[in-house]
Amino acid sequence: MCDLTRLTIPTLACALLLSACSGEADNDSIEVSGSATVAPITGAMAAQGRFDVNVAAEGTIDGFERFCAGETAINDASTAIPAEALATCEENGVEFVELPIGLDALTVVRHEKNDFATDLTSAELAAIFEPGSTVTTWSDVRSTWPDEEIALFGRGSGSGTFDFFTHTINGEAGAIRDDYRHTDDMAELATWIAEDENALGFMGVGNYLAADEEQRDLITNVAVDGVMPALAETQDGSYLLARPLFIYVSTAAIEEDPRVGEFVDYYVEYAPDVLPRVRFYPFADETYGAVQERWSDRTPGAMFGGEQFVTDVEAGLEG
Repeated sequence: MCDLTRLTIPTLACALLLSACSGEADNDSIEVSGSATVAPITGAMAAQGRFDVNVAAEGTIDGFERFCAGETAINDASTAIPAEALATCEENGVEFVELPIGLDALTVVRHEKNDFATDLTSAELAAIFEPGSTVTTWSDVRSTWPDEEIALFGRGSGSGTFDFFTHTINGEAGAIRDDYRHTDDMAELATWIAEDENALGFMGVGNYLAADEEQRDLITNVAVDGVMPALAETQDGSYLLARPLFIYVSTAAIEEDPRVGEFVDYYVEYAPDVLPRVRFYPFADETYGAVQERWSDRTPGAMFGGEQFVTDVEAGLEG
């Protein structure tokens, strides 16, 4: 499928990206916390613009804990800020500018040799992943499928991807069966799926496409309700698991360190160009105009008032 074609990051940028996302703090670095999904985007921005940025990819929710404690300048987020984190930021006097930066299609992934589970309904995904699920084999999903045990993989609590998937598929954030393997290490997650022909997992589309070639050749997408996580279907919202991605910028950090503002200036300007290079999807052009205006005006606070699982960022930007 052409919209999911792998793209190549230049060698120099790759080297810088690894440095930017190393998680090894440098006293002179701009400290970024949060989403493992968004981390490659922020790392690529730092690499291309040659900014000294340390990205800790510990998950959106865990990242907000540090951000709202005033420990980091920026939080990467694969969901909008939830009410609990918003309250913590307010209690601690941490003000921020919320900026949507692009789109992700949270992707259901199978092993390449699985030639039957190419399309799952949202109801089937719920039956597989819901708490207390009795589904253990593919034949439990559809009687015509093999009587082979399904190996389940994904992200864990503390991750915005985990919250978004469980909210959308199981109807409640955090509601999931307890017998699946999870990690915040995207390479590890891709490897697990690549090593098991009965694997089924979930991750961001950019993480899926960025897997090492050896693993990437052994994994592939599952359509959800007949729709694949392609660019057009993500932009128009017809793919069920499409979602916006964000960065949150501390206003105190902007005032204390001019490099933070310079980095975000660069980020907002070049996001539409860089996102495809790291295999994520940009917004339509007009959306970026509103994002630029929000950043230029340093518009403070949460656009969605603590509603975590938003899909229509244009409504928030217009409001």
